[in-house]
Amino acid sequence: MIKIFIIASLILLPLEACDQQDKKQDIEKVHEMAVKNFVTKVWNDKDLSNLETFFSNEFTRRVNNVEIASNIQELSANIQVYFTGFPDLSLSMNEIYSNNDHVFMNWTITGTNTGVFGEFPATGKKIKVKGITRFDIDEMGKFIYEDVYYNELALLQQLGYNLTPPAFE
Repeated sequence: MIKIFIIASLILLPLEACDQQDKKQDIEKVHEMAVKNFVTKVWNDKDLSNLETFFSNEFTRRVNNVEIASNIQELSANIQVYFTGFPDLSLSMNEIYSNNDHVFMNWTITGTNTGVFGEFPATGKKIKVKGITRFDIDEMGKFIYEDVYYNELALLQQLGYNLTPPAFE
């Protein structure tokens, strides 16, 4: 009887571990699909009415280590700055990877600066900038944290701006 219990345990424990791993992978795939849908519907279709579909009421968006938004109105306004400056903006996902409730996306944006970008007038110049974003997703499948990093200096240089070194006396 003890032999049967031991043999059954040796067979069932790995099956349970596999089942848990499969569930984890399924959840991660769902999270990746949520990010892909967000990129398609919000960034590439430029439909800001879908933000509440993706973001929790309690979220934070950081861009280059600066908190940009903590509610839908602030988030919408921040994204609109890019849509106004680059009406043809396109965001391509180069890679996407998930781990538990985190999704990491390596991306490239392209566009032509034909509108006002923040406080900068249109330059008519094309841009191509790479970046990375981390999303944290809650148990309801909503984004609770978005952390974006990209080379803002490279973006401004592509628009024709440059750094002026400080004057030393």
